[in-house]
Amino acid sequence: MSSPSSTRNSVPLHWGQACIHCRRRKMRCDGARPICGQCTRGNRSEDCQYRDSQGRTKMEVLEENISRVEARIRELENPQEQGLSVHLSDPYPVDGSSSNAGMSSFFAFVTLIPSLKMLSTAYRIDRFLDCASEYGFFMNVSRFRSAALDPSAYYYRPLPALMTTIYLLGIFLSHTPSLTLHEKTFLERALADVSGALSNHHPQKVLQTIQAETLLASYFLASGRFLEGKYHVTAALSLGLSIGLNKIRSDRNTSSGPATILPAPQDAIEEGERIDACWIVFILDKCWAVALASEPSSMCPSDIVGIQIDTPWPLEVQDYEHVGFPSSMVCSYTVQKYLKGTPTSGGNEMSTMALHAKASLLWERATDLIRNWKSDMTQEESIDFYASFAALDGLLENLRSVFPSPNEVANPTSAKRRTLFVAHNLTYAAIMQLYGLFAKIDTQSQDKVLMAAQAVFRMTGTVPHGSPINPIIGVGPTYRRRSVLYLISFLTRQSGYPRVKSYLRNWLR
Repeated sequence: MSSPSSTRNSVPLHWGQACIHCRRRKMRCDGARPICGQCTRGNRSEDCQYRDSQGRTKMEVLEENISRVEARIRELENPQEQGLSVHLSDPYPVDGSSSNAGMSSFFAFVTLIPSLKMLSTAYRIDRFLDCASEYGFFMNVSRFRSAALDPSAYYYRPLPALMTTIYLLGIFLSHTPSLTLHEKTFLERALADVSGALSNHHPQKVLQTIQAETLLASYFLASGRFLEGKYHVTAALSLGLSIGLNKIRSDRNTSSGPATILPAPQDAIEEGERIDACWIVFILDKCWAVALASEPSSMCPSDIVGIQIDTPWPLEVQDYEHVGFPSSMVCSYTVQKYLKGTPTSGGNEMSTMALHAKASLLWERATDLIRNWKSDMTQEESIDFYASFAALDGLLENLRSVFPSPNEVANPTSAKRRTLFVAHNLTYAAIMQLYGLFAKIDTQSQDKVLMAAQAVFRMTGTVPHGSPINPIIGVGPTYRRRSVLYLISFLTRQSGYPRVKSYLRNWLR
């Protein structure tokens, strides 16, 4: 008796039912979904796509979604040209029933899965919070945990979209077969919850939706699903711009209206969450633009008022809890001033997150500058290029000189050490990006790249083995390894270059 698969293979498919990969290569396709037999046998599951009822592939749908979100960002950048009007519903309605119903539905959903039901809610949340900072979690951990675990505070419990996304990441990071079996189910639920999150009556629905979007972005990027990850980065950025996260404590009034349409924060901790949200989205946008060899969704620096960041540099978490910002503090042009070497009027330029944001920015700026280098530049282009090169080099050297070692940071926590580890790596990646192009022909550039590579190797011992690490490290080092290996290969071919063996010995120490 023939098997179902062999029977299916013997029946010709109607036109349009074969996957895109088989159709392009004129191969016989069995039409199996989600992955056809040809693509399974050829280990090409990522290439196996089918068109929907409108004739579009999944990637084409995602690209359309990204285009729509980026168009929305352009509207936000030029509100006076678009006649933009952003309206948020009352964040404190009398009736909180929809939020309560959503959470009840969420917990009912979780209890349907035996392997999760056996674990306490506190355990599941704490396992995620152990590595939350690596995946773009910007909410105050103590306050979030209390709200998530206190059954009497149903009105302030986290959005179902946020909780489902947190459970999704927890399952993804668990590497436990009985849990990862349900990863697809939680992903589908998280995407559905996020798509309708803004219709909730939760008092923090916008900020928590941005949080869910950043976590989903990190999940997709860590899973190697880059286009979907970029979509959620762009969605988080668009939503953040629409409510003015980049204009917190701005001293500028624009013709388009108030700097931010958010209600006043209840306290310093809530303001800190908003400020950290701004910088987390900024970091995601810059880092993944480089890693994916694409343009960032938001250009920075920018001459467009709507997209310029006036929000102050972030504080450390404990500073929001104990002090916060002075009530009269205002600021403007935070990123522009940094790139010009001008002191800013607010925030902590040396906070862990500020250093991370600066390293991300300089990595993206160095990549963009080198991308635009040409061997046949005009004299004017050459002058501009080398002026920008010198400015970036100065900023990178200054940043490198002020970095504390992850093991010597004040008030150390695991999250702080890991963030500094990432920021160090991004800084040295930026140096290699800036000088790598010229390392073949210039001794100073060779020394710079070798110094940066040596520093990266030495940094690997500052984070305990098995510690959760930001997903960008899974992509960034690939570029760095290629750069270092290429340079070593080049140098070892040069007779009379005695420093190579010395550098290699130092790397292995």
